[in-house]
Amino acid sequence: MSAVSSAFILMKRARILLFLLILCDASAGAQGLVERYSRLLTDPQGYVVYRASAPIIIDGVPDEAAWLNAPVIDDFRDISGEGFPLPLYRTAARMLWTDDTLYIAAELEEPNVWAYVTQHDEVVYADPDFEVFIDPDNDAQNYFEMEVNAIGTLFDLLLTHPYRTASGTFISVAWDAPGVRLATHINGTLNNDRDTDQGWSLEIAIPQRALTHNFDTCLHAGTYWRLGFSRVEWQTQTDNGRIVRKQNTDGSFVPEYNWTWPATGKINMHMPERWNYLYFSELTAGNSDFPFPADRDIEKLLWAMYYTQHEQYDAAGTYFRQLKPFRLSREDRAILPPDAQISIEATAHKFEITVTKADGKTVSIDENGCIRRR
Repeated sequence: MSAVSSAFILMKRARILLFLLILCDASAGAQGLVERYSRLLTDPQGYVVYRASAPIIIDGVPDEAAWLNAPVIDDFRDISGEGFPLPLYRTAARMLWTDDTLYIAAELEEPNVWAYVTQHDEVVYADPDFEVFIDPDNDAQNYFEMEVNAIGTLFDLLLTHPYRTASGTFISVAWDAPGVRLATHINGTLNNDRDTDQGWSLEIAIPQRALTHNFDTCLHAGTYWRLGFSRVEWQTQTDNGRIVRKQNTDGSFVPEYNWTWPATGKINMHMPERWNYLYFSELTAGNSDFPFPADRDIEKLLWAMYYTQHEQYDAAGTYFRQLKPFRLSREDRAILPPDAQISIEATAHKFEITVTKADGKTVSIDENGCIRRR
């Protein structure tokens, strides 16, 4: 065999080996959808809401005996999630319930308590505030937002869809939570930067009749809701004796801190699928493991496919109409229960992805991010 022939054979073998290595590397490194969107798919936490064991007086100070049995939530994080700085000040929240009311208490460490917004339904987050987001039927649609500042000014609104939805969002600022009671308490002096305050606290009583919109929100043991907390904290400066939001040299405001429970993975609280689970217990106290909904993992995969569909639409102006282009990995498929099937229906501007379980029950998601369980 000539030297030229030997060189040719060696080169050919090298090319084949390189091709096989590339194939193996691509297979081993193939990224599944859940992994791809992992920042937006961290597992929500669960909170057991116990029954109030004694009456609660709404005075802004959560010192009633019933609050002692409520687990404390104090792991607020930067809204963007892992890799971002921890909050500068502590925030702690608790919840309880009765047959007709959800009770929320929060305590906010704050060395300089300030608030100027006084009118109901003004933009409360122009001040430091505490915000509550509630999706009572856990479908990622038709949810409620309540914002409260240190002097108890309330901004409450109803949203039919998150802002991202293809069909648009109807926001009802005119909606007022009927029967809601709230109070705040300042541990320090208001609007005074010459001393150091300890902070402020609040209590909110939200009757179930306030949280209705084409669905039954009956409070009873075994019910799951989705809920998120957000705290807006501004960097400040003094202007003619007033504590105000800090401004850049061009007059724009220095961005606020957003400390939330949970972190959503991006600067956006209007992602109901990222909020944590509430589970209403018949007990007045306890320390049991949280019983997550059975379809939690199915919904995680559906949300990954939802994000993929919208990326595809943004890039090509059309949705995937078959399963194959999603390129689900073995890890993605392993999320599904045995014998579950995925089906996709899509038109130019709509889609629905459905997981059908072995028992015939289904969980689906559409282009608006609406979760349906049948």
